Amino acid sequence: MSFLTELSERIFILDGSMGALLQERGLPNGYAPDLWNLENPDPVRDVHRQYADAGSDIILTNTFGASRLRLAEYGAANKLKQINHAAVRLAREGAPGCVIAGDIGPLGGIMAPSGEISFDEGMGIFREQARALVEAGVDLLVIETMFDLMEIKAAVIAANEVRKSVPLLASMTFNTDGVTDTGTDPVTAACVLEGLGVDIIGINCSTGPGPMVDVVERLAATTTLPIAVEPNAGLPVHKGGRTVFEMPMEKVASYAESFAHAGADIIGGCCGTTPDYIRLISKSLQNIRPKERQFEKAMSFTSRMVSLQAGEGQPFIKIGEKINPTGRKSFAQSIKDGRVDMIVSDARKQYESGALALDVNVGVPLVDEARSMEKALVAMQNVVPIPVVIDSSYVSALEAGLKVYPGRALLNSVNGESERLEEVTPLVKRYGTSVIALLTEDEIPELAVDRLKIAEKILLYLEDNGVPKDRVIFDCLALVVSAMQDGARQTIETVREIKRQFGCPTLLGVSNVSFGLPQRRVINSSFLAMAMGAGLDAAIINPYDESITRTVAAASLFCGRDPQCRVYIDMMEVSEKTDSKPETGAGPKTTTEKIAAAILEGDKDSIENLVKLALDEGHDALALFVDVMTPSIRRLGDLFAQRKKFIPHLVAAADTMKRGVAVIDPLLKKLQGGSDKGTIVFATVKGDIHDIGKNICVIMLSNFGYKVIDLGKNVPAEEILRAAREDNADIIALSALMTTTMMQMKVIVDEVREKNLPYKIMVGGAVVTKTFSDEIGADAYGKNIGEIIPVTSSLMESIERQGTV
Repeated sequence: MSFLTELSERIFILDGSMGALLQERGLPNGYAPDLWNLENPDPVRDVHRQYADAGSDIILTNTFGASRLRLAEYGAANKLKQINHAAVRLAREGAPGCVIAGDIGPLGGIMAPSGEISFDEGMGIFREQARALVEAGVDLLVIETMFDLMEIKAAVIAANEVRKSVPLLASMTFNTDGVTDTGTDPVTAACVLEGLGVDIIGINCSTGPGPMVDVVERLAATTTLPIAVEPNAGLPVHKGGRTVFEMPMEKVASYAESFAHAGADIIGGCCGTTPDYIRLISKSLQNIRPKERQFEKAMSFTSRMVSLQAGEGQPFIKIGEKINPTGRKSFAQSIKDGRVDMIVSDARKQYESGALALDVNVGVPLVDEARSMEKALVAMQNVVPIPVVIDSSYVSALEAGLKVYPGRALLNSVNGESERLEEVTPLVKRYGTSVIALLTEDEIPELAVDRLKIAEKILLYLEDNGVPKDRVIFDCLALVVSAMQDGARQTIETVREIKRQFGCPTLLGVSNVSFGLPQRRVINSSFLAMAMGAGLDAAIINPYDESITRTVAAASLFCGRDPQCRVYIDMMEVSEKTDSKPETGAGPKTTTEKIAAAILEGDKDSIENLVKLALDEGHDALALFVDVMTPSIRRLGDLFAQRKKFIPHLVAAADTMKRGVAVIDPLLKKLQGGSDKGTIVFATVKGDIHDIGKNICVIMLSNFGYKVIDLGKNVPAEEILRAAREDNADIIALSALMTTTMMQMKVIVDEVREKNLPYKIMVGGAVVTKTFSDEIGADAYGKNIGEIIPVTSSLMESIERQGTV
């Protein structure tokens, strides 16, 4: 019986923490556990043996950080293959008879578009490690502790290329609110991962077991794939010079049955869990079978933060049509000029007008459409949260968009022509997208029966090439009623028959149907209502047309898409308030208001011109920095703390402010007390090669006027203290993401205190808590990236007060 088959019969037990157990066996603080696969293999083998003896069915290899990028931090990138191969061998020797899972962790850097690691580069790094693990004979590949959809997409696609028949588990990490630090909820994550073809979806790390039960329940209500869960033993604290997890193993293990009842099929542990925990859950789960989950899948597509389902009973999907240069000379010219301001403006306006998704077409003759698509999608991501339809006749433009788009995109489109199917289908499969299928070949058939033949052809081709029909939505093609009245009526019949014969959702572009006739809005609305009555699920429409919005709301009442009439009532209440609201005369935004908005939205393409315009209007450079830019970045930090903005927004905003500050920096340096507010030495501590949060903090602090010396990651204590001395630092800022490296913070704090050095120390990172900060004697603690500015400002104020005493 295969592993996946057996997984449907019983719950499997995964192992627990590796790093902490190796530290108990002598692994130095800050040293890479992966290197011990070659240098000191006996303790690694012994940990595997302990977990197997305790009841683990699945053993993770000691390779969480054994990728090229992370091993390079220890000068061991050239040993990648040997380290991964040795890890698999040690797991086999320590746990014979267990499922050996090749463990792949995050890159340790930020992927584009938020960071500098391109999608192709990230895939290459993941592919290299996955290939080494598969060559060594693993039974399962596990990609874990991911919080960014772009990164996990790159990892899964890379693994798919080399894993052959080896099953794949992909696991993300969620915070206590059930959302990742990049804003992704479990439903969206499941939709993306299922589309990419993973075999098992998991959640691990980040929190203790309590909040993870709800995440498992949400996953179980979304996907029929097996679910894995690996909770931490709460959050770590500092005791007796060691990092420990205080939650008793009995307490962590008490959640095992809740996980199983919620829908988990694989249960293990992450940071702080031990063989004792595995022994307890193995016993408690002995007679519990996996929960059965069966339901019809709906066609879906997502952004990073929002998922949409198309089908019977689902809300009708209004797709905005306005990001399209056809018939719009100024819009086309902006694309030719390489600008995205009009794209961003249209995206925002359509979203505010009620569009649930946006069609993006940037095709302009003699312009690199692939590059234009990439720029458009990157610019839109931080302005609107809704999904997009990537619309192009060029495969290169579709793929360029997919490499910067974090969600499951909807591609526009395939049709019945063999060449188009052969071009686009590989993209749909590789990137896990959904796809619009146009019911046309070399011409549009007038009769419904002929369109249905094309639908059948498309479905057969897609399914033969690994794309299931729940990833397809059919565009039944609205014909111009003034020229083809019977053809327009046949469109309604096609909608009805697609639903009846194939059970697939349907879509129409509404605006074309009324071409050449007066009072087009009346015709469009009437046609849309009739199509919805026949079962239409989505439409590409003009969201600024209030008659369309009202038609969708009213027709949804009769189509089972608006239970209790809530959407319609809410819409009418908003409309009545708008109609009765007197004109405010607010007028357009001022230049300074536009600067503030550009920073909040990460509009880096507009900020430089806006700042120059403000200077031309007579605004003072220092006032722009202090009164406009600074409050915007503070506001963003507040929104991050409220979980209304996420890491991609912070990165984009920081980059935008950096560009704006560069315009006024020469002027600021001429002024008294210019931009030098203090000096900060910033580093990720020795042994820790995670610097995503640190990098964002560095940018934000630099933009805020501080001189920041960024020492990078995996920095020894003596190097940090030397830099602080040489640069006459006011503050040493330390980051750590791993429980095995946290104690390096204490080493530095102790050195500063013992030698009475004149530096304040602030600490932060995913595993660091206020309690830990207080216990090691740090001067300040930042709970998250959003707190870096107020915490630093407060600390500098205390330094200044001390200086005046």
